[in-house]
Amino acid sequence: MSLNALERLEEAHEELIGALDANDVESIELRVEELRSAISAVRAMGSWRESPELKNRAKRISQLGEAARIRVNFLTDMTRQRLQMLGTARGEFSGSLYSPAGR
Repeated sequence: MSLNALERLEEAHEELIGALDANDVESIELRVEELRSAISAVRAMGSWRESPELKNRAKRISQLGEAARIRVNFLTDMTRQRLQMLGTARGEFSGSLYSPAGR
């Protein structure tokens, strides 16, 4: 596997995290597409497990993916709270709009 493919994947994760932190919807959509493309390129190449260097890089990328997931969950929760506050302000029933399993 090319180190370039992993670099592209790592960069795509970092750019997505930046877009999530900036709350820029258009940029988030663009970065998600870039991430999807980078993931497809890495999957197509395979054999990243052959090199310790590539394994370490893949582990770092996995940590970036987790960081992005945490941000998405946080933003989802914030959106849910805002929708509930808006509903309450309008005098609407404030039942749960989103309820992930286990919460």
